[in-house]
Amino acid sequence: MKTINKYKMKTNRLAMVILMAVLPLVTFSQSLFEKYEDLDEVSTVVVTKHAFRLMAKIGGDSKEAKEYVDMVQTLDNLTVYTTEDKGIAAKIKADVKKYLNTAELSELVRIKDDEANVRIYVREGRDDSHVKELFMFVNSLNNVEINGRNPSVVVVSLTGDIDLEKIGKLTDKMNIPGGKHLKKASK
Repeated sequence: MKTINKYKMKTNRLAMVILMAVLPLVTFSQSLFEKYEDLDEVSTVVVTKHAFRLMAKIGGDSKEAKEYVDMVQTLDNLTVYTTEDKGIAAKIKADVKKYLNTAELSELVRIKDDEANVRIYVREGRDDSHVKELFMFVNSLNNVEINGRNPSVVVVSLTGDIDLEKIGKLTDKMNIPGGKHLKKASK
């Protein structure tokens, strides 16, 4: 009986150690970038799962509205950070590097053109055309205006059950920075 109890205690300790090791990775991306939300020099957009569900409910009857509803109803979270401040941009770039080193993301595409350097990463989903996370980092923006500003960096994180074939249309409709690059990549 004592052997069984010792085994259970060891198993419980092991489970606790594993949980303590994995938990920081789950919240790492959120806490890593959330610190920028309160800075005046950083523009932030956060759309939650509840907002996406609401958008899906108030869609419309047109074909275009139904396509939009199909795209948003499987999304969990959209977060966008932009800044014009070079110092904060450097810190964000360092945090992106940290995130990419710890997250299980694969590079989907890298685009360098006269407007910007764009890198798009994904976390594998249920099949080849779906991903759980799409992470986009845009820097070296040259004379690109977004909502009347000229940002130095843009970070976009989108989570949920994301259809790569439709995501370009969605980012275009929602006017998400870097959306045109994502639209090119999804083709």
